[in-house]
Amino acid sequence: MYKRQVENFGLQWLQIQRLATFQPDSKLFPAFNEGLRKAMLRETEVFLEEIIREDRSLLDLVDADFTYVNRPLAKHYGIEDAAFPGGGGGERRGNRRRSDEFVRVTLPDRQRGGLLTQASILTTTSNPTRTSPVKRGKWVLEQILGTPPPPAPPNVPALESQKELSGTLRQRMEQHRSNPACANCHRQMDALGFAFENFDAIGRFRDRDADGAIDPAGTLPDGQSFQGSADLRLILRDKKELVARNLAEKLLTYSLGRGLEYYDERSLR
Repeated sequence: MYKRQVENFGLQWLQIQRLATFQPDSKLFPAFNEGLRKAMLRETEVFLEEIIREDRSLLDLVDADFTYVNRPLAKHYGIEDAAFPGGGGGERRGNRRRSDEFVRVTLPDRQRGGLLTQASILTTTSNPTRTSPVKRGKWVLEQILGTPPPPAPPNVPALESQKELSGTLRQRMEQHRSNPACANCHRQMDALGFAFENFDAIGRFRDRDADGAIDPAGTLPDGQSFQGSADLRLILRDKKELVARNLAEKLLTYSLGRGLEYYDERSLR
């Protein structure tokens, strides 16, 4: 039952179907392979299954201190020792486990927590050659908070096509945002997206990229500031009314099989 709820609703809500066909640049990300792709998706599935099965708080979706990994994904996250103490591979012998077996692990620090720092989400909200703060910020607004940004104005060139922009990714996006036609949308999305810039285009944690040290700090339009994804997750937990309403709206839409109308408001509340 839980598996069907996850596959039929959960993955549709999270919009990670793109993971099945997403192909990062193989020269930039040689560690990405089919096994890792499947492990990314399975982590999210098993995580959601526990949230539903154990009737846990929906805020665990935003920030939880546990996840599920197999050995390749644990290595990808840099938490292999925490997930598989004692080391060793191959078939289970004593406390050893098969490399493809998923185990529940308490996360050793605040680098990761909840859906927002799972590799499935971070990868599907990236470009093949780099991260995309815009896609990541937009995803948080739409899928977590239910406050989508306004549509982009027509004929606005993509960041890569604007040859006059220079500097780090953050600096280039700040220059892009100086265009009044771009500022309104990006003001909402960019800060959220840059909070996850410590995670590369396939979800590995990093302190630096080709441009130098990463700055994941930011300030939201409401004035709340954060130093990275851990701080932002706490801010999102405090927005529990938005998180709850959004998930209720997604569930009601899925259950009814149609978009919601004004007369659904009472049921939604």
